[in-house]
Amino acid sequence: MNIPNLLSLSRIFLAIPVFTLTVSEEKYYVSALIIFIIASLTDLFDGLIARKTGQVTDLGKFLDQISDKILINSTFIAMLAIGIIPGWFVALIVARDTYVSGLRMFLASKNLVIPADVLGKMKTVLEIILIILIYLQLWSTLVNLLLYLTLIISLVSAANYTIKNSKAFKET
Repeated sequence: MNIPNLLSLSRIFLAIPVFTLTVSEEKYYVSALIIFIIASLTDLFDGLIARKTGQVTDLGKFLDQISDKILINSTFIAMLAIGIIPGWFVALIVARDTYVSGLRMFLASKNLVIPADVLGKMKTVLEIILIILIYLQLWSTLVNLLLYLTLIISLVSAANYTIKNSKAFKET
């Protein structure tokens, strides 16, 4: 297991304290935020290191996407559990991510590994910014706009993955 893949795996494990600290009765938002930021930075570094050192692997592409979804979705679910983010938003984001993961699994069964595209990366960046602003309790018109923008980019990204890979559906 190379360093980039270990960094991706670390996001999965760091999701546990982020979730736990967020839903705790003591409201350890600052601690959760710090761990979330560290975990989010591993997303940046795993890709940079993998590309720079020639350690890009199919396993790494898979782990990177899954670990992002686990970290972000579990954080959104924790925020939903304590009532600081709307349920409709979390439901749509989780449904989108489940759909895209299923699409990727289907394509993997056809020996196609689909890396994240620009819209998928933009979605992740928007989600990270949104989570940080919510932890900082900066709920405002800006956060509301970011909530909707994140959702729109997420759904457009899912449609884009579907359209770009529609040829694989015709071959079944």
